[in-house]
Amino acid sequence: FMAETDGSSFPNGGLRATHTAAAFNSWDMKSPPFVRGETLYIPSCFVAWNGMSLDEKTPLLRSMAAINTQGLRLLHLLGETHITEVTSFVGWEQEFFVVSKERYLQRPDLLHTGRTILGAPPARGQQADLNYFGQIPASVARFLEEVQREMWLVGTPMVVYHNEVAPGQHELSPIFQVSNVANDQNQLCMEIMHEVAGKHGLAVLFHEKPFAGLNGNGKHNNWSVQGFGGGQAVNLMKTGRTAADQKRYAVATACLARTLKVHGDVVRMACVGAGNDHRLGAQEAPPAIMSLYPGVGMEAHMKAIAEGGPLEGYTGESKALGYGCSNCQGISVNAEDRNRTAPFPSCGNRFEFRAVGGSQNIAHANVMINTALADSMSEWCRLVEGGMSHRDATAELLKESMSAVFTGNGYSKEWPVEAVSTRGLLNLHNTVTALAHFPSPKNKALFEKQGVLVGEEVEARTNIMYEKYAITIKIEATTMLEMMNTALIPACAKDLKTYEGAPELAGDRKALYKSLKDATSALASACGSIPHDADEKAEANFCAETLVPAMAAVRAIADQVEGVMEKSLYPFPTYAELLYFHH
Repeated sequence: FMAETDGSSFPNGGLRATHTAAAFNSWDMKSPPFVRGETLYIPSCFVAWNGMSLDEKTPLLRSMAAINTQGLRLLHLLGETHITEVTSFVGWEQEFFVVSKERYLQRPDLLHTGRTILGAPPARGQQADLNYFGQIPASVARFLEEVQREMWLVGTPMVVYHNEVAPGQHELSPIFQVSNVANDQNQLCMEIMHEVAGKHGLAVLFHEKPFAGLNGNGKHNNWSVQGFGGGQAVNLMKTGRTAADQKRYAVATACLARTLKVHGDVVRMACVGAGNDHRLGAQEAPPAIMSLYPGVGMEAHMKAIAEGGPLEGYTGESKALGYGCSNCQGISVNAEDRNRTAPFPSCGNRFEFRAVGGSQNIAHANVMINTALADSMSEWCRLVEGGMSHRDATAELLKESMSAVFTGNGYSKEWPVEAVSTRGLLNLHNTVTALAHFPSPKNKALFEKQGVLVGEEVEARTNIMYEKYAITIKIEATTMLEMMNTALIPACAKDLKTYEGAPELAGDRKALYKSLKDATSALASACGSIPHDADEKAEANFCAETLVPAMAAVRAIADQVEGVMEKSLYPFPTYAELLYFHH
């Protein structure tokens, strides 16, 4: 199955042009086609006439090939020569908000940007911490039941859906799959959710931060690397009772620590985006500093290896947990606690990359992780093939990389200072800062060495991401100006007329409303100064440094205005109406 189409009409970073436009699809034969309605859908790769990738799937498959090559090399050096294939798996957890479609259409910001670019917090948000185990609203339950049925019909075992922490927020997830299949299923699920929500009079918000002050939407990327052969399977991300399991896990975790230390900038690239800039580092989202949480016990074992100890010894044995009453039987739980402030915590049989944004394509995230890990596996293999013992090669990686292992509170004020000043980690706090690191000589060499991207593809993808960031911010700014000039500022004028006969009751409204007009004018001036003739990087930096603060200034005043304006005059559905009125 193949097809030719126009490659110049898609974001391509300069890889295609109108006079060099040929591009081709070809079926990813390890991802099953499916039928919806009267249409056969064939998961496909998309590359230019010159073989350069124009999609997210092609680099993902290349990164999986790199994991296979370096994973086999590593396992065979460990003596597990019966393994014939190594691949990465993903179990995604999709977070989202559900709102009334009618009210969604009354908010230009939701319609154009996917998030509320203004809106005062409701009296009852998530401060009571009661929503997670609360009852799913009946309208949402009906919607999710239909989504689950539709996903089963296309071969996706959707097994879990539940409330999330914020009101109006929910999550669903299927059984994990091989990475390329998991990615296809996630893209299909998001499409089906939009379609089914409309039938139920609802709208779905995948944006990373639809509502200020409430939890954002992540797409937790539960990731593992597993090997198969000789009728056996091994999970590199899980220890066990045997010496072979413990040794394999120690080596794999050391490689992962090196990945976060040496290629933390690449892993940070896995979660860039204007939306995620609002989410990372707050309300159950991990910080933008990439670190590894293997658990306190495993951290101690890693330190011991670095100081000369054996690879074996960490069993990760389940812990017995009692409830202190006779009605409930005791259960077994993971050896290590969960750390929800960590971007890359261990979860017993996998590592959960928690930083991926809710609207993101997980293929991109897994390209970054797979490629960086393949490089660290390759480095361990190089040391062993050069004459080092398994133990010494692992210790060598850990001596270089233990500073990327952190088991504390990632939300503490002290952590960013310690991470940068003491540990030498990067704090790439927003998208444009992170993007500046992506096309470095180190990273181009990394992707070329692992056969995932050539240097020109790295440059193209960097330009695409700069452009996407700038476009996103410009749409948000333009939408904000529209909402101010055509709705909120006119409403301010109407509200002031209410107090013409009783000015003493108006309070500070006149001054407040004037400050809103002044801030709006400043934003309009900033929009007029966008350097459209500059390159993608310069325009993106202008948006980050000038437009984003100008928008924040308008929002701060607009949210105060909402708090004093006569309710019937406020021109948009409020947070309370969006979060609760669809129940």
